[in-house]
Amino acid sequence: MNWIDKDGKFLVSNDSNFAFGFITMSSDVTLFLLGIVHVGIRTVVWSANWESPVSNSDKFSFNESGDVVLYKSGTVVWSTGTGNKGVSAMELQDSGNLVLVRSDGGTVWQSFSHPSDTLLSNQEFTEGMKLVGIGVKNLSYALEIKSGDILLSAGYRTPQPYWSMGKDTRKIVNKDGRQVSSAKLEANSWGFYDKNKNLLWEFIFSSNTDPNATWIAVLGQDGTVSFTNLPSTGSGSVVTSPTKIPSATIRFD
Repeated sequence: MNWIDKDGKFLVSNDSNFAFGFITMSSDVTLFLLGIVHVGIRTVVWSANWESPVSNSDKFSFNESGDVVLYKSGTVVWSTGTGNKGVSAMELQDSGNLVLVRSDGGTVWQSFSHPSDTLLSNQEFTEGMKLVGIGVKNLSYALEIKSGDILLSAGYRTPQPYWSMGKDTRKIVNKDGRQVSSAKLEANSWGFYDKNKNLLWEFIFSSNTDPNATWIAVLGQDGTVSFTNLPSTGSGSVVTSPTKIPSATIRFD
């Protein structure tokens, strides 16, 4: 794979809002994440190796079989697992989704199906996916769909749920008594759907109703989910909604 290295980034979306490549860790400038960053505000929206940062002597490969692999000291720390599946190209879409495609344009793999700690606008979040945030003392937090609801849990040996959308009184109920199987950020709301894509609940997190706004939901180090409006490159400023999930800070001692 040949690319032009621009400050560690080697793939940029057509609208120049997102870039894929190596990102220097703020806690240690000798270590790097492989991920996607919003160019305008330098916010990481996806990372392949957040659990295992690499150094400048390690190796990234998009090999002839179509597999994308990251090595650390010669050992594979991350891979798309797409070898010999017909992958012909890698693309970074304007949505912030990194995709591996076949020659007919079909998607073989996408970062939207493997989130880290962030969800972007129109990214479908389904059962089996998980957002993970790492807090102080390495306590982890997880957001996932379980038993027909969407839950936040603290990662003790036995995960401790501390919030659910089903019990959040701020949501708008469209259809009740059904199981949530997916969720999606659209404009200024977070929609929750059943397996037939019927809208069950809606959570309004901002009064900004711009349908073209790009929002992200981030599971932070304090175990809360915050919502931020990403500006287009070269325009606007970062706007973070005062609305958070949960509405009150939870202490874990």
